[in-house]
Amino acid sequence: MNSLSNRASISSFAHELGLQLLCACVYFVLLGGAFWLSSFLETAPESSAIYLPAGVKLAFALLLPYRFWPNLWLTSRLFAAYLGLHYNQQWQFELWHGFWQEAFFFTTLWLFKNSRWQVSLRSSQGVLAFLLLATLSCFSKWLLFGSAFEFTTWLTGDQLLQYQINMSLGDLTGIILLTPLLMALAACRWEHLHLAKRKLIHLYLVLACLLVLSVSIYLLRPDTYGLLRLASLLPIIWFCYQFGMLGAICSATLINGLFIVEASLTQQPSNTYISQLFILANGITSLVLGAAINELKHNNQALQKNNSELQALLQKNIQLAGKMVQVQESERKHLSQELHDELGQNLTALKTDLAILSQLGDKAAAAIISDLKNNANSMYDSVYQLMHYLRPRELDELGLAAALKQGQCAALLQKAGIEYQCRLELHSHVPEGHQIALYRISQEAITNCIKHSNASLLRLTINLAKDHLELHIQDNGVALRPCADSGHYGLTFIKERALALGGVCRFSTDDGFTIDVSLPLSTPHVAKA
Repeated sequence: MNSLSNRASISSFAHELGLQLLCACVYFVLLGGAFWLSSFLETAPESSAIYLPAGVKLAFALLLPYRFWPNLWLTSRLFAAYLGLHYNQQWQFELWHGFWQEAFFFTTLWLFKNSRWQVSLRSSQGVLAFLLLATLSCFSKWLLFGSAFEFTTWLTGDQLLQYQINMSLGDLTGIILLTPLLMALAACRWEHLHLAKRKLIHLYLVLACLLVLSVSIYLLRPDTYGLLRLASLLPIIWFCYQFGMLGAICSATLINGLFIVEASLTQQPSNTYISQLFILANGITSLVLGAAINELKHNNQALQKNNSELQALLQKNIQLAGKMVQVQESERKHLSQELHDELGQNLTALKTDLAILSQLGDKAAAAIISDLKNNANSMYDSVYQLMHYLRPRELDELGLAAALKQGQCAALLQKAGIEYQCRLELHSHVPEGHQIALYRISQEAITNCIKHSNASLLRLTINLAKDHLELHIQDNGVALRPCADSGHYGLTFIKERALALGGVCRFSTDDGFTIDVSLPLSTPHVAKA
C-alpha cells in the first residue's frame, strides 16, 4: 500500500511539475513575441505606446490558478534577465526587483477574484471589473512604483510625469488589445462564447472579407487611412450585434491588429499615438457592447424559455378545464336522464292517478286531491327545470339555433318582460362541444340579465367565422357589480367555459352590460357530453 501511495504521489508531483514547466515555457515565449512586436511601436526611448507583454501577463494571471502565480513571477524575472543579456550583454537575475509592485499587482488581482466584481467576459459587470483592474494595475505600476525603474534617475518634474503616463497608457493599450483575446481562446467552452458551427464559419468568412477589403482599400488609396481609422468602430458594432462577445473580440483584434501593423511599418510617433487612442476606443467599446448584447440575448433566451413553459402550462390548464367540462356535462346528462326516466315518469303516473281519483272521489276529498294535483304539477315543473338545467334536452332535440331562438331562454326572457333579439349566422356545422359552451354561456348570461340588470332589451349574436366563433350578448340594463352573496360565480362560469375551449372572454359596462366570447374552432381538446 505504501509503495502504491508513493507511486501516486510521485506521479502527481511529476504531472504538476510538467504543467508548471509547460506554463513557464508558453508564458516566456508569448512574452518574447509580444515584446518583439512592441519594440516597433516605441514613441520614446524604451517607451512603447502599445506594450503587449502587459496583456500577456494579466491574461495568464487571470486564467491560471493561484498555485501558478509564483511561477509567473519567476518567469517574468527570467525574461527580464534575458532582455538584459540581449541588449546589454549582461545577465542580471534579480528575483526581488520590483517586489512591492508585483505584490500589489497580485494582491489587487486576488481581491478582484474573491469579490462580487469578478473579472470575466460573461457579463457587463465582469467587463467593467476587467477595465477597472486593467487601469488600476497599469497606473499603479508606473505612478506608485515608478522608483523601481531607471528612467526616474534621468527624468524629473513634468517630463517624469508625462513619461509615467505614456508608459501607463502603453500597458493599458496592450491589455485592452491582447488580454480579452487570450481569455476568449482559453474560455472557448463558455456557453456565451459558443456559436453554432455554421455561424462560426460565417464569422470567419466575414472577418476574412473585412481583412481583404481593408487591406485593398489601404493599398489602393493610402490617403484614405485616416478615414478608415475613423470608420473602424462601425464594423465592430455590427460584429457585436451579430455574434455577441466572440464577434466583438475577433473584430476588435483584427482591426486593432491592422493599426499595429501600419504603425510598426511607418514608425511615426504621432501616428502611433493616434493608433493607441483608436485601439483603446475600439477595444473598450467592443467589450462593453459585446457584454451588453450577450446579456440581452441571454435574457431573451430565458424569456423565450419562460414563455414556452407558460404556454405549455396554459395548454395543460386548457386541457384540464376541457376535461372537467366534459366530465361535468357527461354527469349532468346522466343525471338528467335518470330524473326523466325515474322521477319524471313517477310524477306523471302520480298526476294520472290523482286525475282518476278526482273523478271517483267524493266532494270532501276533491279539495285535497286538487291540492295534491297542484303540488304534483309544481314538483313536475321543478323537476323539468332541473333536468333542463342539468342537460338542455331542447339542444339535443332542436339544435343550437332553434334552442336559442325559441327555447327555454326565450321563454324566460318573455316571462320577465325583456325584449329578446337573436341573430345567428351559422352557415356551417358547429362542433358539439362548442354548441354546449355557447348554449351554457347564453343561458348563464340570460339568467344574470333577468336577476341583476333591470334591462328591457337583450341582444344575442353568434357569428361563425373561418376559424373561430364569436358570441356577443348585450343588454341595456345597469352594469353588473360584485356583491357579497353572489361572488360573481356566473361570470366566472362564463370565463371557465371559454377557457376550456381555448377561447377568451371580455366584459364591458359601456351602454349596459356586454359579454364578448371568442372560441377557436381548431382547439383539439373540445368538451363533449
